Amino acid sequence: MREVGIGIAGFGTVGGGVLSILRKHAGDIEARLGARIAVRKVAVRDVRKERALDVDPALLTTRVQDLLEDPEIAVVVELIGGVDRAFELVRAALERGKHVVTANKALLAARGEEIFRLARDQGVDVYYEGAVCGGVPIIRTLREALASDRINALHGIVNGTTNFILTAMAEKGEPIGQALAEAQQLGYAEADPTLDVSGGDAAQKLCVLAQLAFGARLRPQDVLTEGIMALQPEDFRWGKEFGYALKLLAIARRGGPAAGAPPGAPDQIEARVHPAFIPAGSLLAGVRGAMNAVVLRSEALGPSMLYGQGAGAMPTGSAVVSDIIDLTRNILAGSPGRVPLPPAKPLVELRPHAEVRCAYYLHFSVKDEPGVLARTASKLGERRISIAAVEQREQNDQGKPVPLMIVTHRAREADLRAAIDEIDRFSTTLAPTRLIRIESV
Repeated sequence: MREVGIGIAGFGTVGGGVLSILRKHAGDIEARLGARIAVRKVAVRDVRKERALDVDPALLTTRVQDLLEDPEIAVVVELIGGVDRAFELVRAALERGKHVVTANKALLAARGEEIFRLARDQGVDVYYEGAVCGGVPIIRTLREALASDRINALHGIVNGTTNFILTAMAEKGEPIGQALAEAQQLGYAEADPTLDVSGGDAAQKLCVLAQLAFGARLRPQDVLTEGIMALQPEDFRWGKEFGYALKLLAIARRGGPAAGAPPGAPDQIEARVHPAFIPAGSLLAGVRGAMNAVVLRSEALGPSMLYGQGAGAMPTGSAVVSDIIDLTRNILAGSPGRVPLPPAKPLVELRPHAEVRCAYYLHFSVKDEPGVLARTASKLGERRISIAAVEQREQNDQGKPVPLMIVTHRAREADLRAAIDEIDRFSTTLAPTRLIRIESV
């Protein structure tokens, strides 16, 4: 039987899942391929470390160069994480004519353009299904299943940690600190959860998805990014009363060319990650716990949703092994370089965040004095911001701030920010205004 050799760099959670799946499903994989996938080397930091999965010690090495220098290794699987070391490994593999599989969204968001250009020059493939949403096949769907369609919008719950936290806050009324501690205790959040709760992880993933869906060329710093740490239990209670669920969304949406642009100018897209109220009956509202989901809206198919486990050894390992199998087919057929790579130049431009338009939920803490609501509404009106609903709740304790909630119709972000800046300077405003966007998914 023919064999295709692979080398794996990294034997952590995902690496263990990959090796476990390759071992457990070896017979099925060989039957489907008519060939055997042979693990030649596994690069680790410490060969003496005890691991849940037993591996032949002869396969282990501390030198990633062993993967690069072995002529029988056709595919290098990068699972070491981070950017700099991972990029050096991937670049070296591509330069040697080896194909690459990676699950590293940070690497692709930061250095993807260079990686794909080098792969094109070398006539080899880069596969990365495991980089976004674990075992949910969103990359393959955008790259292949919807290749003939035109994507107009993408809304995703792409970080399981934050979705677990927000689910606990919504269903148990927990403050965010308690929900985060529970997520850490159960293994859904890292000891340092900053990248997750800040929205940074989701922004990296959105860069990868926007490139495939729209031909965009984005870096994480280009994405409007807001995390979840400012959310309060009362926001969830209010949302439930008004028929909303609260989720951290990754959003990319196509618009037309910029105002006043010449004929033939490229479309603009929005790219943002932030908490958002969505209708309680919408597709994404029922995505609970650590699950991931992405809703796509395209011209031919209309709305569609992919849903499943977004992280973990077996879901992400399954995506990585699927990439290895697909690459092996290419190698056996003598057709490398088959993966569609990004266009030579971006097909769309990034819409300035100040020009984004949506509806907003505004939470003001104000003094209980006559005229406060009128002054607040007047200031919003000066910026052409129309009010859809108002709710003001009395406090029994005199001198305590009174919560004032206003929902706006669609408004321009720059206008809303300017109005809030002025309202927050009122002597009757006792705390910075909290803002949550409202999305129709």
